[in-house]
Amino acid sequence: MKKRVVGVLLSVAMVSALMAGCGDSKETAAGSAGSSASSKSTASASSSGAGKSGNESTDSKSAGSESTDSKSTSAGSEAASSDTATYSDLELTDEEKASAKGLTIGVTYCTSSAPAVKVFAQGIQEEAKELGIELIELDGNFDAATQADQMNTFISQKVDGIVLNPSDGTSLVSSCKNADEAGIPVVTGAMNVDESGYEYIRTFVGPDDKDVGRIAGQTMMEALGDKGGKVAIIEGTAGSSAQVNRTEGFEEAVAGSAVEVVAKNAADYDEATAMGIAEDLLTKYSDLAGIFCHDDTMASGVAQAMKELGYTGSDLVVVGYGGSAKGAELVQEGYLVATAVQPLVDEGRGCIKALVKAINGEELSAWYKDEITPLSKDNVESYDKSLLW
Repeated sequence: MKKRVVGVLLSVAMVSALMAGCGDSKETAAGSAGSSASSKSTASASSSGAGKSGNESTDSKSAGSESTDSKSTSAGSEAASSDTATYSDLELTDEEKASAKGLTIGVTYCTSSAPAVKVFAQGIQEEAKELGIELIELDGNFDAATQADQMNTFISQKVDGIVLNPSDGTSLVSSCKNADEAGIPVVTGAMNVDESGYEYIRTFVGPDDKDVGRIAGQTMMEALGDKGGKVAIIEGTAGSSAQVNRTEGFEEAVAGSAVEVVAKNAADYDEATAMGIAEDLLTKYSDLAGIFCHDDTMASGVAQAMKELGYTGSDLVVVGYGGSAKGAELVQEGYLVATAVQPLVDEGRGCIKALVKAINGEELSAWYKDEITPLSKDNVESYDKSLLW
């Protein structure tokens, strides 16, 4: 049986983010982020690896079979207005830097275990340490209710500001409203809240996840050519803005083409989970032509499955997102068609800078947007590897 090409493209971290951000069975992102808000930390972090496996397959011929409709948000990464800016616009003045010393900022991550969120957290921690800011970092364990409790704790502790890396774009809107009413500025990072919550946050620092998905879809179509074929999507954290928007962007890009989405599975940014999903997909669909992964950690799991099943780079085309060093390596080896660099450290640093400005009463743009740099065989060898995570 002739082996098919598996395409796995781009997908952030979602930080993670995330982590979570959440980018998102995982390594720790935010250090001593525990479930108790009483434990304060400076900008250093240790690990706590929690996470859930989302190994649920959804077969579908249409783009509409969402794996997480109950929690999804269509707004996600799209800012409330066209008011966008870049990270360079967040540079702090000497006066702002001086005012930051002694501030206490609460951070709740969608998870502390996903590699992408770990890098996002690194940016937060580095910037906070340089400015003399005290951090309270908590692990949301991919649970919106846990993050809501953490937000409430931050409010009761009267922190000076909150960085929210949301596991669910809709459920945490009310928590943002509570913080806003208490006079505590909230900045979302790597992943965003639903559009209904934009009025309660000061800004969003992160990628345009719809564009991430669209670029992935375009790359998939180019790799498969006119013949197209069946493809699957391995997603991050179910219900997060990154999961919703990256998938929607991909489906919008391939709509009306010969590319058919037959399955969508959430792997929570976990390499081992993604590997298992990929093995199941390649066994179930002998004619599967491609896989789009929401981030490079999961793309690495797909590459491992390819190796286990005897697929080589000439048999399978893989594409990811996030810009990890491992992702770049897999591009060079031919297991990934492409990935793209999500500047997770800059996102984390940007969140702290934005909060300092907000605390000082400065008006912020609605969205401080990533510049996404695609990596393929054409430029991966010459790209500055120090910018990879």
